[in-house]
Amino acid sequence: METVSLDSSDMSRFSDFTILTTTYKTVHGHEITTDILYPTILSQAFEKTQKTTNCPVILRYHGGGLISGYSLFAPFFNPWYLELSKEYSAIIVSPNYRLLPEATIFDILEDVEDHWNWMHKFLSQFLNEHTNGAIQPDLNRILTAGDSAGGYLSIQMGLSHPGQIRAVNAVYPLVDIKAPYFTDQTEKVIFSMPATPRDTLARHSREFREREEVTNEKVVISAPRDPERTRLMFSICQHGLLGQFFPGDAVELYPLERLDAGARFPRGGVLVLHGREDSVVPAEGSYMLKDKIDELDSDLRFRLVVRNGEHGFDHSAKLHDAWLWEAAQDVICSWLE
Repeated sequence: METVSLDSSDMSRFSDFTILTTTYKTVHGHEITTDILYPTILSQAFEKTQKTTNCPVILRYHGGGLISGYSLFAPFFNPWYLELSKEYSAIIVSPNYRLLPEATIFDILEDVEDHWNWMHKFLSQFLNEHTNGAIQPDLNRILTAGDSAGGYLSIQMGLSHPGQIRAVNAVYPLVDIKAPYFTDQTEKVIFSMPATPRDTLARHSREFREREEVTNEKVVISAPRDPERTRLMFSICQHGLLGQFFPGDAVELYPLERLDAGARFPRGGVLVLHGREDSVVPAEGSYMLKDKIDELDSDLRFRLVVRNGEHGFDHSAKLHDAWLWEAAQDVICSWLE
């Protein structure tokens, strides 16, 4: 991902998958959806046999800085997650959620928790109806996964449901939100992108608040398709503005503080991948997470792999690349055992 592409029109990476979409909650009249993906070859095989297959679940959260992106935004969808799904006949469940700045970080965490509850109450029935009983989710085998902001949500869910999630994967996750990189409002170089105006966020916020006043309706954004949304995210990163959305005294927002307070990850383990030259989410946060685990939970199977590369370095990786395949073995075994 040395060159940032915001082109979401190429959906070819999903060509081997059946994709089902449904609403899991409605907020202020706005439907928030989740996508369920499974390898097409499964539907072809099981239509013939009429046998039900219990498929393990990859609960995957999309990236985009909690500001942009959506569940099927191809540029942010790690291809090796799709390979992992095909390798083990797994269902990928990928929810949308409300986004900053129209929503709060508390709204986002509420959405992923509501989605968790929806998944356990309704996913089995939904798949039964849409696959004629051929496919069922095995909710006893859940691997959470996600990149960047999605990595943050994967970590947060792992800490919230350690007894129901087998293992956690997080790729270049947002961990140390209180770091100066996210709070010091000095201009940073993000990839090789040109600098954006410092008032980009202020102008955007003013516009949606004026819209709310005129319409007397809350603006809810959960799956934006406009490339300008991603540019808004990069602008917020460039100017160190993300931290302002995280109240400093809310322990539940900060993975490191949650660990200090006694929260623990699933016993199946955690795999974190990070690019050494990451200019969007510096790798220092992942090192801090490892240090915290070493201090408080040294028996946990925690693996941090830092490799040369920028944010998105793994998008060119294949599941069976030696480094990735070896790194993933512990969480894969925990997930499937």
